[in-house]
Amino acid sequence: MNELRNVLAVDEVAELHAAALEFADVARDIIARAWRSGFSVERKRDGSFVTNVDLEVEDRLRALITRRYPEHGILGEEFPPARPGARFQWILDPIDGTEDFVHRVPTFGSILALYDNGAPVVGVLDHPALDLRCDAARGRGTRKNGERVTLADLPEQTANEQVRLVLSARGNFIRYRDEGPSFDALTRAFPNHRVYRSCYGHSLVASGAVDAMVDYHDTPWDLAASQITVEEAGGVYRVVRSFVVDGVPIYSAVFGKPTVVERLCGLLGAP
Repeated sequence: MNELRNVLAVDEVAELHAAALEFADVARDIIARAWRSGFSVERKRDGSFVTNVDLEVEDRLRALITRRYPEHGILGEEFPPARPGARFQWILDPIDGTEDFVHRVPTFGSILALYDNGAPVVGVLDHPALDLRCDAARGRGTRKNGERVTLADLPEQTANEQVRLVLSARGNFIRYRDEGPSFDALTRAFPNHRVYRSCYGHSLVASGAVDAMVDYHDTPWDLAASQITVEEAGGVYRVVRSFVVDGVPIYSAVFGKPTVVERLCGLLGAP
């Protein structure tokens, strides 16, 4: 692959997409084995859960990526960045929703994406316990379990009460910054809402099972695959908040069907 070119060829995107799916298969196998046989659990310094499976998955994927693409960078939740100045960056969340994984709630998932100079090229959202995968690549569309999906926008006259909205649980609690007022405003304006973990909510949006999601205060690995899986399906992705905590960028994003995203951004006062 020619690192000096700014535009990836169609066959290069296809090859990177295939590699990402292979990596996701490896992660799924590790997680599925642990889901059946058991795993160890510890607490991080911030009080959140981490398991030996989180660590094994990220360590294994880092090794596979480095072997195949030694010049590529890697950013993951559990280990320090590798080659942070590289043009291509793989972004990993080995288990999004580790607390759910620990308590045997099956909506946890793995997030894997590749970025080229800050723009998404490939994204995978994988849920081993649900046998659900949404993946996308630039110019190749979005697929749910291998079948192409396209988001049909809602008619302008659709009432807010009919919009199926996903919200993230952290929105009405103080974490980084309190978003309680905007969370309350959203729940009142869009009463047909539900709360899910990031990865599962993103898969629901990308596959058209819900109409949109507002996800608050996420790290790059939480949101790594959401933009490309939603946009390649015909949806819209907007960052509405951003700041930095301890050197890590934190984002809040709105994404889904265009008509709904526009309404949500208006309610949130996003430009």
